[in-house]
Amino acid sequence: MKIKIILTFDYELPLGGVKSYQKGLFEPSSNIINLADKLNIPIVLFADICSAIKFKEWDLNFFEQFKTQIQSAIKDKHDVQLHIHPHWMDSKFENNQFLPSPKFGLSNFKDDPNYSIEDIIKLSFETLYQICSEVDKEYNCVAFRAGGYNIEPESKIILNILYQLGIRIESSVIQGLYHNHSFSKIDYRNSPKKNKWSISINGPLIIEKESDFIEYPISSMPNSILNIIERRLKKTLYKDKIKARKYDNTGRGFSEISKNSGWLDKMKMAMNPIVLTFDRDFITLLDLERIVDYNVKKYFSEEEIILTLISHPKSMGEYHLKLMHDFVLLMKNKFKDDLSFITYQSLLKR
Repeated sequence: MKIKIILTFDYELPLGGVKSYQKGLFEPSSNIINLADKLNIPIVLFADICSAIKFKEWDLNFFEQFKTQIQSAIKDKHDVQLHIHPHWMDSKFENNQFLPSPKFGLSNFKDDPNYSIEDIIKLSFETLYQICSEVDKEYNCVAFRAGGYNIEPESKIILNILYQLGIRIESSVIQGLYHNHSFSKIDYRNSPKKNKWSISINGPLIIEKESDFIEYPISSMPNSILNIIERRLKKTLYKDKIKARKYDNTGRGFSEISKNSGWLDKMKMAMNPIVLTFDRDFITLLDLERIVDYNVKKYFSEEEIILTLISHPKSMGEYHLKLMHDFVLLMKNKFKDDLSFITYQSLLKR
């Protein structure tokens, strides 16, 4: 049995607003890339390319830094893949700050008079390819992650366009995840209980159908009442310690500018799975090891287990970088020659 880990980072600004683009994206991303280089492992940046497209109009300095950092990562043998937060295409820019549109998902643009779903996906793909291929002539855009993990209800339109462009890997599903916000609804509670599965270009992501379009879900483990109580106690007993870990990116999330969910939805969301990530302030190395052990035990009979970790540079300070460092060393020591850190491009080249 071989264990393969994909360390993915959603390369994006705080979506609800930010005071410093350096603190909100470029500085923490630089720290992550530098650490990955020291650890001699590749990472994947899921680049929120719509932000770059709009900032090319609004603030060329931001666009050039975005482009330079992405290209530098590729030169260092890291991977860059497609991440789309389409609300940028409908957002405004005033007094050197962006004003986010409430049109959070690609599905919101089905009947948009200015940008169709197809327009946004193709422009995003072409822009990312142009940036990346300037420094790597063999670059391929092969993987996609939806902004907010959500491509419904228009998954048929979205997946068909992605497939036409050569995308063969999807990674938006967190098994068991449920969200119901005013700006987005996700229900992955009935997704296949598999390490990976084939999906149809007609969607949805949670239905398995034989094809060469593969869903590699973000790794997680089911939650439980005991886990919830443990987390609540941890947050209470170590409140100041956990608060001190928080990275100040000078911004705010999209959910902070949207309506709150109802009590029933909050109860459902309280049971959301525990995700393999570095960027939760209460997450510890032991938590990450438990998630990995759960998945290894669950899929032990398979020849290879692919684990996908998700994090966000905008949420990663000193504590989270140390967690990344310690996690990589722990995995190398635990699985030794059975372990490798991979990218999506290397996955398809096998």
